[in-house]
Amino acid sequence: MAIEAWFMDESDEDPRLPHHRNPKELVPLDHLAELGVLYWRLNPKDYENDQQLRNIRETRGYNYMDLLDICPEKLENYEEKLKNFYTEHIHADEEIRYCLEGSGYFDVRDKNDRWIRIWIKAGDLIILPAGIYHRFTLDTSNYVKLMRLFMGEPVWISYNRPQEDHPARKEAEARVVSKPLQKFQGSSAKTQNKIRAMVATEKDPREEVIQAWYMDDSDEDQRLPHHREPKEFVSLDQLTELGVLSWRLDADNYETDEGLKKIREERGYSYMDFCEVSPEKLPNYEEKIKSFFEEHLHTDEEIRYTVAGSGYFDVRDRNEHWIRVWLKKGGLIVLPAGIYHRFTLDTDNYIKAMRLFVGDPVWTPFNRPHDHLPARQEYVKAFVHKETGDHAVDAAA
Repeated sequence: MAIEAWFMDESDEDPRLPHHRNPKELVPLDHLAELGVLYWRLNPKDYENDQQLRNIRETRGYNYMDLLDICPEKLENYEEKLKNFYTEHIHADEEIRYCLEGSGYFDVRDKNDRWIRIWIKAGDLIILPAGIYHRFTLDTSNYVKLMRLFMGEPVWISYNRPQEDHPARKEAEARVVSKPLQKFQGSSAKTQNKIRAMVATEKDPREEVIQAWYMDDSDEDQRLPHHREPKEFVSLDQLTELGVLSWRLDADNYETDEGLKKIREERGYSYMDFCEVSPEKLPNYEEKIKSFFEEHLHTDEEIRYTVAGSGYFDVRDRNEHWIRVWLKKGGLIVLPAGIYHRFTLDTDNYIKAMRLFVGDPVWTPFNRPHDHLPARQEYVKAFVHKETGDHAVDAAA
């Protein structure tokens, strides 16, 4: 599963608690990458023979390694050291930690000095760049086993805040504000392009109206969120790699919205109508909602713009896992021709969606299996078998 991160609340409760805000504000991996935090998902059960770990070490020059167990029973002067770890500080060099067992929290400051909590578990390797303000603590499991990596002889000197005049801190600020890619030598070109494209904004505004996550296998009410445990969120970049495009628009002014007008003109959406889905508004509601939730594909794009309410579009990833896409007011998505998908309401039981079409409206579902259709074969070629390259910042498990 992917690493998880979120903005922290201001509570003074036990630092080992999650400290989610209410409502929760999750942070995508691309946002961490903008701050210089890199991430890999590795195999902790075979770290001694792991070729991917070996490649990372060789590429980035990590020639020294040791292991550290952090728990009351295994760490001398445990209380004092844990207190030091949790004091806000920087280092003059990168901090590289690979979680082999257990779990814990690394907290980092964002561009606006807000705390982001990063929950690392077995298999997660993260790199905190030199000069970033951060701290560490265990979670309520009270145990983590970490591999520490260094360039040359190990050095772990912390400089407690404030350290604004420290050269490493000045370099960190310059890197985030004006040179976001300066120290991403270990990232693929594709990852760097993603970071470059997103660095102009602190948070992608689409995330407020479009969220996505991997679904569990429960047969409970389809209108429930169906998160996995623990939750596994999917970034909008991952959706893009599956061909799913998305925008955030002004739903209160869709008739005069220049953003919507531009999308329609550029993509040739010449026809538009509205569909209200609710028990009160949709004739033959039960039959239609059942048909919407049958896994199917279309031979053309499916374009839906939520102008009121909300609902779920579920799509298959390359490995046949269901991803649930929660579309709320202001969110517009385009599902590519040939992608297997389905739709349902959420527990609010209402959505008003604008439907867009190229030419005359056609809504013909082909229930699975329809792998022989040209639209499906073209989709598989374009997105399922597409080379994705190496991701230093990997949002998939």
